[in-house]
Amino acid sequence: MTKPTSSAEADFNHLVAPVVAHYERSLARHGPTAEGMDWKDSESQALRFEVLAGVCPLEGRNVLEVGCGAGHLFDHLRARHPGVAYAGVDISAAMIEAARTRHPEATFHCADLLGGDSLEPADVVMSSGVFHVKLDVGDAEWAEYVRKSLDRLYAHCTVALAFNLMSDRVDYRNEKLHHANSDDVVAYCRSELSPFVTLRQDYPLYEFTVYVHRHAPR
Repeated sequence: MTKPTSSAEADFNHLVAPVVAHYERSLARHGPTAEGMDWKDSESQALRFEVLAGVCPLEGRNVLEVGCGAGHLFDHLRARHPGVAYAGVDISAAMIEAARTRHPEATFHCADLLGGDSLEPADVVMSSGVFHVKLDVGDAEWAEYVRKSLDRLYAHCTVALAFNLMSDRVDYRNEKLHHANSDDVVAYCRSELSPFVTLRQDYPLYEFTVYVHRHAPR
């Protein structure tokens, strides 16, 4: 399931470890809830999930969630999009333990997909909130990590990738969060991943969602 970590991938380990610790503290404090995943509330979490799920018709397809946390996307897909085969992956062993406790019937992997580990490709790869928290990492360095990670995410999908980022079009910026420019992100995806890119910023959260398709969506 894994491959050796290259020097380029290893360079990002020092960025990610404090972020993982941040989320694990949140889990310990709030339990396997939306707040425990460091979201404001379950309503905003559900809205993000539904926007991600709009990437393409999901029935009969398999979905891989990268950064699955305690597996809340599995709850959402099972309730609103039946017929989806779900698997989740997270770098945090504590998150995977929480996810498996909540949903022993689902498939969860403890692996660092963005750091070099590999899994079988899925039809659709989804990732929610993975790039939001950067803590003390500089914006340019974190943006490079995001770009390298998008390469990895896209390599694991056969139909489409859906992910979200905090927007830089805000009145107030939290220095611990990564506020990305949607034009830059879309341009990178079109240049390096696929010409078939859709930008979603039509929902009332301070972020945006990007769909990247292997082929022109119908």
